[in-house]
Amino acid sequence: MTPFVRHLTAAAVLTITILGCTLSEASPSVQAAPLRGEARDAEFTLVIHSPQAIWSAAEEITVQAELSYTGTSQELAIGGAIGGVIAFSVEEVTGDRRMDAIRDAACARYTIGPDRPITSPYIKSGGINPGEPNEAFYREFFDDPLFRLPTGTWRVTAWAALAIGPDCGGRQVDLRAPLLITVQ
Repeated sequence: MTPFVRHLTAAAVLTITILGCTLSEASPSVQAAPLRGEARDAEFTLVIHSPQAIWSAAEEITVQAELSYTGTSQELAIGGAIGGVIAFSVEEVTGDRRMDAIRDAACARYTIGPDRPITSPYIKSGGINPGEPNEAFYREFFDDPLFRLPTGTWRVTAWAALAIGPDCGGRQVDLRAPLLITVQ
């Protein structure tokens, strides 16, 4: 090997090493791996997912849930709240703030099948008790049209509550699928 080829080879190895170090150093800030939580029963699977694990306090958080039917019927009539079969709650893991899902008691008819899941993006739900310590936070949260949270670790839970049959009188199904997100 000539001195020129040795220098060229050494330069190529050094360049690859530098690029490799640069790429590996960048990966911790890219922690955008999709998140997924799941709950199952004999005929249904509820999945909640988010495209990334870490969010900025200034950006809109994206979460979606999907209820799938895994039974043998081609189509199944189910009953659930008029507001939807899927609701969401949010709980601060290291604090005391939580927005629990609220459902109406009325019964609406929905149809689901093995190739016809029910999907829902995150929808805010909950209430505010006047005078509670976190009242200002809750008012700001519900007034903001976007789903944003302050710094911390948060559990977002999709909740599917339904009954087999169109009149809400059949077998009750209650599934809760959580995931943890970090807001910086």
